[in-house]
Amino acid sequence: MRLLDLVLAAGLSLATGCSSDPQADYCQAVEEHQVELTEIAAADDAGSLFEALPAYDDLAEEAPDDIAGEWDQVIGPLRGLEEALDEAGVDLSSYDSAAPPADLDQEDREDIETAAREVGSEQTVTAMAEVEQHALDVCGTPLSR
Repeated sequence: MRLLDLVLAAGLSLATGCSSDPQADYCQAVEEHQVELTEIAAADDAGSLFEALPAYDDLAEEAPDDIAGEWDQVIGPLRGLEEALDEAGVDLSSYDSAAPPADLDQEDREDIETAAREVGSEQTVTAMAEVEQHALDVCGTPLSR
């Protein structure tokens, strides 16, 4: 009976232990999104920045614990800017902070500028550098080429 218990326990351990390695899953996601993120990074249109968000969301979901907070710091400000622009009815591709649309009210302009400062903040830029370095160090490949 003891041998049977061991065999069953080993089988159960294998069944539950077969869940994928978080690092391997994350690295696979990095590789799967690499072409897309490379194309977005090469785009001349600032509005294409938001096209990276679904890939970033997927990467954040797959991210191991040691880099998950940095992904949150990257994605949160981008979502904030996207929301501020959407609420103001402004397209990032055509927005110029030096010459904002004439019909943009002051509150919307302030919301956009605040959100843009958060995207460009040292904390967000550092977090992005950390997720990029993590992909290189752990996965052996950059987020984009």
